[in-house]
Amino acid sequence: LAALASTFNEMLDRLEESFERLSRFSADIAHELRTPIQNLRGEAEVALARPRPAEEYREALVSSLEECQGLARLIDSLLFLARAESPEAHLDRESVDVANELEGVRSFYEASATAAGVSLSVQCPAPLRARLDRTLVRRAVANLVGNALAATPRGGSVRMSAWEEEGAVRIEVFDNGVGIPAEVLPRVFDRFYRVDRSRSKSSGGSGLGLAIVKCIAEMHGGSIAIAS
Repeated sequence: LAALASTFNEMLDRLEESFERLSRFSADIAHELRTPIQNLRGEAEVALARPRPAEEYREALVSSLEECQGLARLIDSLLFLARAESPEAHLDRESVDVANELEGVRSFYEASATAAGVSLSVQCPAPLRARLDRTLVRRAVANLVGNALAATPRGGSVRMSAWEEEGAVRIEVFDNGVGIPAEVLPRVFDRFYRVDRSRSKSSGGSGLGLAIVKCIAEMHGGSIAIAS
């Protein structure tokens, strides 16, 4: 009976933790949705408060469109996370040339890196192949590279690396940017968590990028870690 009671207590603790996490997640979603909706309403109210030149109406529409795009990205990320946690979620695995995928990410961000004055490179032995979901892995690496570029000052560098390690493939994104305080490192994969809320928000981040990276790694049977 003591062993059975202990098992029930552990189960109840896990349930309580799950409910608390769900409650926090719901509150975060409400907050994240409320802000852009308030911005949209404010833009519309200001634009309609009095007759304005066509150019001012255009500026209001452009600003509203940016908020709508941010909302669409947020909803897309939330839907991805919800579907990934479903038992029916599956991967479209195929034999992938890892170096080629990293080069694809580098090409996508090359213009942004050049404009920011940051060196972006790839180090990967060829051939290195793995059975991965190509689309999801690109999304995960792209999220990491985007974060690294945002945190790296002009003259810095961002490097994508991949190699075989103990029968698995390890993919690493390294930067020599501003770093992350040690006390917040354990929380960076939490949904909606931002190390620098003002910078992340101004750059359009939802605080879901690293949560998605973690989810994609775990869907592949892998794991993710961070060091600063």
